[in-house]
Amino acid sequence: MNNTPAEPSSAEAPSAGRRPGNRRIGLSRQRRALAATGIAVVAGSVLVTGLTASASPSTAAQHADRPAACVPYDPTKPQPPAQDPAPTSVSTGEQVYHCIFDNYYGGARLDDRPLLQYAFQAVVRELRKRGVDRPGAVLPALTGDRDKDWQLFSRRLQEVLDAVPDDQGLRSSLAGAAIQGMFAALHDNHAGYSPGGPGAPQGAHPWGLGIGLNRLLPPAETAPDFTGPLFLTTVGTGTPAAKAKLRPGDVIETVNGVPVFTNGLLNPGVVDSLHPAYPRRTPVTLTVRRPATGRTLHVRVTPGPLPAQPQPHVTATLVAGSIARIRFDAFYPGVAQEALKAIAGLQATTKLTGIIFDLRGNHGGVGEEGNTLMGAFVHGAAAVSFCDADGTCDPQPVNDNTPLLHLPMVTLTDDGCASACEMFATGVKDLHLGTLVGTRTAGVNSGPAHLYALNDNTLIRLPSQHVIGANGEIIDGVGVPPDYYAPLTAADASTGNDPALDKAKAILRS
Repeated sequence: MNNTPAEPSSAEAPSAGRRPGNRRIGLSRQRRALAATGIAVVAGSVLVTGLTASASPSTAAQHADRPAACVPYDPTKPQPPAQDPAPTSVSTGEQVYHCIFDNYYGGARLDDRPLLQYAFQAVVRELRKRGVDRPGAVLPALTGDRDKDWQLFSRRLQEVLDAVPDDQGLRSSLAGAAIQGMFAALHDNHAGYSPGGPGAPQGAHPWGLGIGLNRLLPPAETAPDFTGPLFLTTVGTGTPAAKAKLRPGDVIETVNGVPVFTNGLLNPGVVDSLHPAYPRRTPVTLTVRRPATGRTLHVRVTPGPLPAQPQPHVTATLVAGSIARIRFDAFYPGVAQEALKAIAGLQATTKLTGIIFDLRGNHGGVGEEGNTLMGAFVHGAAAVSFCDADGTCDPQPVNDNTPLLHLPMVTLTDDGCASACEMFATGVKDLHLGTLVGTRTAGVNSGPAHLYALNDNTLIRLPSQHVIGANGEIIDGVGVPPDYYAPLTAADASTGNDPALDKAKAILRS
């Protein structure tokens, strides 16, 4: 919204299509812009929205006796030359600790003790994983006073760091684990820590097997256990998987001799083995079943470089003769105008009878882009609202400057539709703009995240508001259910069938 998480816009003033009546009384211009904007960043596999806003003057004055908790980071503005990450230390953890209280949704009301408990648990896990557990690694008694508790915690953490072998990388990992633990305590899919730093190139070494799976995103905490089957949805051209003659629809039964499921539950390590990191070249041995033929195959795939990913773009095709199928995999800046231009291009040669937005696997991005696109189907409405912890909400209106298309519309969704994609889906459903077909969305949509830089040249993401739908419903952890359930099965992928697309065409032809 990335809005991605993962759960889950660029810096800009509220659009000209906004009506003053939708603005919160007494809200500052900076706050209104914050509520409506953000920037797409990659968090794991989830594209989430985020732009920073500095703490309020009252907050800054209140904490003038301590260093700034974190530094607002706006990727849309010119940045100094990228710097390599510096060692992560206890002081970095202190920045994160105070940044959460100053800027996170409901941060002023948070109890510090669960935050520090999770942080220390993460440190202990890292100690044990590395075989360097220490007798003094014990969480001190906490009082509920934030400043006192931080002093107790930081002193103990520093003692642990001093007691482990003299290895800066190890100490940085332990301090970083504490930060990850704090974010784990928030249970928020749009809050997180990006150790790569603001200057770290994304996808510098595209690497792996070159496959897509039907298990797309880290699921919402409320999602049911994945019970399978696990199958390939895509096989990239020229990838190691393609060279091994794997095909979409192939059901993975074992990986390196380990069953994908044990007692009906997915083995997480199996999925990790299917996404080897650069520069790992250890061959992966798969047992797959091909539904199209019924054959069982034993395949050996060696990870390697993958073709560079194309820039995000809109693809527009005609289906059923007069229906526009518009597909894009992220709500990146400018996508709404590209989609509308593509529709106009098809209209120049064909009398369209309907539009299908294919948002399956769309990880989110810029929420304002969805508002612009929804403006082609309704004016004078708000699809979602961004709400503070005190219950005060900022409605996010559709863009009334978008010309109405006056065409019926179907949107295809699945559990890869997250963040800003879910904002669009809930708008379609709540405002009765069209029909949703496919499967329930990811439920990864807590709120628009904002970026802050730390003293180790890394970034954190914190939402200051949460999202609710037009009817007041919570989307995060729940997702948006389709009007018509049409999942893609392994047999469909193996034979080239697309039941959701077929249902969409049937609806628009009826």
